[in-house]
Amino acid sequence: MGYCLSLADGNHWLLSGNGKNAEFMSELAEIMRLKECERNGSLELLYLNGKKEKPDNYDSQWKVYESPSIRIIYNESSDKSICEIKSEPDETIKYINMWYSLLPIYMRSMSLGGLPFHAGLAELNGKAVLFAAPGNTGKSTCCRRLPDYWKPLCDDEALVVLAKTGEYMAHPLPTWSDYIMKRSPNTWDTQYSVPLSAIFFIEQAETDEIIPIDGRRSAVRITGSTDEVFMKLLRTLDTEEKIEFRKNTFNNAFDMAQKIPSFQLRVSLNGHFWEKIEEVIAS
Repeated sequence: MGYCLSLADGNHWLLSGNGKNAEFMSELAEIMRLKECERNGSLELLYLNGKKEKPDNYDSQWKVYESPSIRIIYNESSDKSICEIKSEPDETIKYINMWYSLLPIYMRSMSLGGLPFHAGLAELNGKAVLFAAPGNTGKSTCCRRLPDYWKPLCDDEALVVLAKTGEYMAHPLPTWSDYIMKRSPNTWDTQYSVPLSAIFFIEQAETDEIIPIDGRRSAVRITGSTDEVFMKLLRTLDTEEKIEFRKNTFNNAFDMAQKIPSFQLRVSLNGHFWEKIEEVIAS
């Protein structure tokens, strides 16, 4: 038994753990709105408590990503990934571990053409838009300022996956800082997805304005947004691994930029920036 996470790219995950992880797993599932289920041909993300176990036939194809409190063992060709929690964490580290443990899910979706974004996600009439920006530069504010007929889905990270139809679909992800910083807790329907219509890179300004970004510059900006998600991971990679990782990220970003329009969104303090967005996604 475990908790099921189904994504629009066809990846179906079972998040499971041993007895010591029952409370951890239950809270993670609650935050991500996952239901308990049995494994049925799913990919598996197995949570263990510091056992230092290695998969059968462990070889160079298995990649190890390590932080002081958690260890991820991942192989793109295997249906099982392992997350070893090294020690009993305090409240802050616990949520950082939850955040970091999703790495195999991101990596698997990236192998199919998807990318995680450091971005807010909002929906209007069945179309999704991303508000991408570094931390504390306006993502959450933009999501909060949207009028009632918009549907904000998340304000910090989103996972964009490539469906088998060739359409890019966006899933909301938790704002882990709400828990790490002990702000009001929330939950996110991470299995919900919406077709991605446009990407907006936020910039604070005196007046509202939207400026189209060409495909090459868009690919660079998309790559930068993904890098922000993987900031901790990139520190653990050697030079060769970093080059390979960035190459794969940019290739996905380049393909995405050919299909999804990107814009510089200049947002004023009191303007109605969403009206300009509505003009873009309605065309």
